[in-house]
Amino acid sequence: MIVMDRENRSAAGWSHVLSTTNDVAELERFRERVGAPATALHLGNRRWPHLDLKLSPRERALADPAVRVFERTADMLRYVKSLRPR
Repeated sequence: MIVMDRENRSAAGWSHVLSTTNDVAELERFRERVGAPATALHLGNRRWPHLDLKLSPRERALADPAVRVFERTADMLRYVKSLRPR
C-alpha cells in the first residue's frame, strides 16, 4: 500500500511517499504512474526507501484514491511502523 503525507513540514510544497512494505518496485511503479522523475526515488536509507514529490506528480498522488494520505509525517510514520513486525 502507498501512503504519503499531505505536505512535509520542513519543505513546503513537497510530500514523502512510502510503501507500507518497503517495496521499492511498488514505489517505482507509483513514481512512473504519477509522472515523477527518477530522481524522486530515494534509496539511501534502506529502512525507509521513499519518494519525494512536488508539483504535478504530488498533486496526482494526492488525488489518487488508492493512496492513504496523512496530514502529518509523524502520523504516517507511526502508521507504517504499526504494520511492521517487531
